[in-house]
Amino acid sequence: MANSYPLLFLWFLLLSAVSSTAIPLRQNFGNKIETRADKVPLRILPLGASITWGVNSATGNGYRKPLRDQLTSAGWEVDMVGTKHHGSMKDNDVEAHSGDTIKQVEEAALGSLKYKPNLVLINAGTNDCRLNVSIPETGERMRHLIESILDAEDTRDTTIVLSTLIPSVLKKIEASRPSVNRQYQDLVRRMQKEGIHIVLADMDPENDDDGNRLSYPEDYTTDGVANDTHPNDGGYAKMAKMWYKAILEASDRGFINKLSH
Repeated sequence: MANSYPLLFLWFLLLSAVSSTAIPLRQNFGNKIETRADKVPLRILPLGASITWGVNSATGNGYRKPLRDQLTSAGWEVDMVGTKHHGSMKDNDVEAHSGDTIKQVEEAALGSLKYKPNLVLINAGTNDCRLNVSIPETGERMRHLIESILDAEDTRDTTIVLSTLIPSVLKKIEASRPSVNRQYQDLVRRMQKEGIHIVLADMDPENDDDGNRLSYPEDYTTDGVANDTHPNDGGYAKMAKMWYKAILEASDRGFINKLSH
């Protein structure tokens, strides 16, 4: 009998070791479930023109993949939607057409509202600046675009994330961009006061504490060639961080509604 005590003692130590490792694993698994459970699944419509399409991105993904990666890493389920497909990423749906003005973006958006996105990311207006399309009325055209989305049966409860315009070295764009950005900032404030679920993704913030403001030429150069308007993948990654920050704000404010399927 005495010889059995060492064996019993070893068996007890083994059971203790297994128990001590099993409990933290169970707790971590539970935390992961809780992280996903408190987040509304996102069906995102990336809407715009060539920047949303990802021109000058080596992968064609533009800001979409780094943004999607940030969201899924934080526990969100994400599905990108749109009638177009572009980029090396698997979930590469998008609604973007190079050269489109705000009015044309509005027309293109109608084809994607059937997917019932609960989050629409809008980057549009650079071509209005390039073509000098009634710059003082740019904010009103953007309001019309947003209202056309919110008035549609499939997207009445969607949340809008409107971005300001990123810098460009084209004089035609830069001459009007500050005015357009101010109009967008004012528009978001007014629409929020009206009870509309909308937030601003400021792509050219006055205070760049996070270091995400795009810089020329480093954030616009691909294969040694600097593009005058479209970022490279590093620049798009900076845009993704600012989209992500705006989506967090929308989530924290309770703006993002559950999917209507």
